[in-house]
Amino acid sequence: MINDMLVVDAVVHPYNLSPENIQPGGEELVDLTHRTHVAFTGPGREEYALSREEFYIDFPIEALDHAIFRESPTDMAVIHTLPNLGFQHGPMCSPETSKALHDLRPDRYMVMAAIDSLDPDIAIAQLEQQVADLQPDGLKLYPTYLYDGESRGWRLGDDFSKALLTAAYDLGIRNVAVHKGAAAFPPSAPNEPFTLADFHEGPAEFPNMTFQIVHAGVAFIDEANRLLAQHPNVYATIETTSSFAMTDPRAFAEAFGALLAGAGPDRILFASGINLIHPRPPIELFASFEMPDDLVQEKGYPVMTDEIRRKVLGENCLRLYGRDPEAVRARLHDDDVEAARAGGLAAPWSGMRQGAAA
Repeated sequence: MINDMLVVDAVVHPYNLSPENIQPGGEELVDLTHRTHVAFTGPGREEYALSREEFYIDFPIEALDHAIFRESPTDMAVIHTLPNLGFQHGPMCSPETSKALHDLRPDRYMVMAAIDSLDPDIAIAQLEQQVADLQPDGLKLYPTYLYDGESRGWRLGDDFSKALLTAAYDLGIRNVAVHKGAAAFPPSAPNEPFTLADFHEGPAEFPNMTFQIVHAGVAFIDEANRLLAQHPNVYATIETTSSFAMTDPRAFAEAFGALLAGAGPDRILFASGINLIHPRPPIELFASFEMPDDLVQEKGYPVMTDEIRRKVLGENCLRLYGRDPEAVRARLHDDDVEAARAGGLAAPWSGMRQGAAA
């Protein structure tokens, strides 16, 4: 918690960027990912930036767990299983890795399944297996998948997505998070699937499911706000946007303010995207964030209140995934995380660095 507010990180994922998992020719995209990590960490926070050697690994789940719960004030987190993004041999975060991370602290983690094929029969079979193994809280989708050796896109509303989402609903899944806006994929990947042009089809055809725009605020703010206004089952997840609070506070204020003015405070979810960035700085900056006076006066953006901070930092995500905030407080108040944090937060990435040294 921070300032007595529950913190729920809506996107966490341990990357597997080990050399053994990178295809020949994929090194440039791995380098881009590390440069993004350093850039998003921002100047003056060198202790929060991982070196290339620290970053290019199959990130240990114990180190990620330590960073989330011992090095930051996070109370719960949603693990996003990630497919092969097109420059790897295997998944970026496999279902097995997600399960192992979840099982470290089942009271503090929720988990999203992910598919890795545009063949509907294969994708549905993968989802069925993960429902049995993970008991997931939702489904994470990417706009392109590696299919027959090429990165190919799909659209919400096409035959593939209809079949997959129908199967997901029948399997009890109600929450769907779709990566949009930010692309770290091979140059051959089509660009159009990363836009919001297709997004309305999902919430319109499946009104009893919720759909998260992951990376909302990075781009397409006007389109995102229209979707949020039209569909009460659309949420904005501000992974990546939250890092602007560290690197460009004005850009963060403009992006977050636009979403807040358009959508209101009830359907915006805080997310760090660890291990792309460390979660502590964006949490602390958001907890003290004030909307600039000129944006309030000239654009009508809302003045920040503790109610807005409380909702975005944690309560919205808990409600979305069917958790009661007071029950969460009661369940977590005396576990080993709270006992360890009573003496203060640990140094950034100390779980990984101490483990490596040992």
